Amino acid sequence: MKLTIVPTDNNVIKDNIPLDCAIDLSSCAIPSNIRALQWQDTSGWIEFWEQDNQNITELPSWVVSCVAIYDEVMAPKPPTPSTAIQNKRQALSKLRQTDWTTFSDVSDPAKSNPYLSNLNDFVIYRNAIRQYAVNPVAGDITWPTLPQEVWNNS
Repeated sequence: MKLTIVPTDNNVIKDNIPLDCAIDLSSCAIPSNIRALQWQDTSGWIEFWEQDNQNITELPSWVVSCVAIYDEVMAPKPPTPSTAIQNKRQALSKLRQTDWTTFSDVSDPAKSNPYLSNLNDFVIYRNAIRQYAVNPVAGDITWPTLPQEVWNNS
């Protein structure tokens, strides 16, 4: 593990990945005379404000606390479930993407060559999507699968 800690900036960089937000390290009991810590795998040094650097081969407990806060902040967060409005927008977008299938000549071999031969698949799909556009619900939705277009020549 590569680690840099700069207490005055509340800055922790672990494996070259800085935090993307400010954190509070006040609970880590960092001694006030420490300017920074540098660590690479099995050794490093502590930089002090008013004295020479100190080489170390073991991480002090305050560093372990800083790393724990870093890890907590950087841990993946579960996705927030979609709101009813977001799901309605998604449904309307999916309907717009298939609006072209509602034109009468698209699936009529007498008017279009080639013609869409699986129009019924799109009708079923659009009906399922429309339910969420008309009666939106919050939460995760398992959206119906968009049918593949099947074109035939007359």
